[in-house]
Amino acid sequence: MNIILLKHGKKYTSDDVNRQAEKLVNYADYPIFCLTEDPKDVIIECIPIPNKPKLMRWWNKLHVFRHDFVLPGRCVMFDLDIDIIDNPFPYIESIDWRVPHFMKDYWKEDMYWKSHAYETMLNSSIMAWTSYRNTEIWDKFSRNIDYNTRKYAGIDRYIWDYNFNYKTFDNKIHETIIL
Repeated sequence: MNIILLKHGKKYTSDDVNRQAEKLVNYADYPIFCLTEDPKDVIIECIPIPNKPKLMRWWNKLHVFRHDFVLPGRCVMFDLDIDIIDNPFPYIESIDWRVPHFMKDYWKEDMYWKSHAYETMLNSSIMAWTSYRNTEIWDKFSRNIDYNTRKYAGIDRYIWDYNFNYKTFDNKIHETIIL
């Protein structure tokens, strides 16, 4: 399994990447990579964010669903703004790797939903997938990037609204992190 940390723009630093990588090595012996346009001072191996199409912020996560994504096999991505306080890998390793998995914000189930707001219970703070599968997520997005990035406030709402084939982790994964 490949572990990926995404660093883009100026919001997070190499220190944020290095700190998250150091936490993760306490729980797993998998290779850890940083998907970034700026590898300066990152202590783990970096892979470049594709130049084209140029995406902003969290939209860069969708590059992992491309048919030409650089890392093969099983992958898991952790956001840099989550605090890992216990081992999340038992909830990750046991998934059905044929479909991507995301966290579910189960506490939103009883909320009032405004359909025009594209609200979602999907949470991509941790996501797992097998490379070269489910490329329709990227394909649909890339056919109209401007429309999708304007319509949706993030990839969670994009994936939720298009109802792609995905599953969610066991809710107990929330006990291993602080959002």
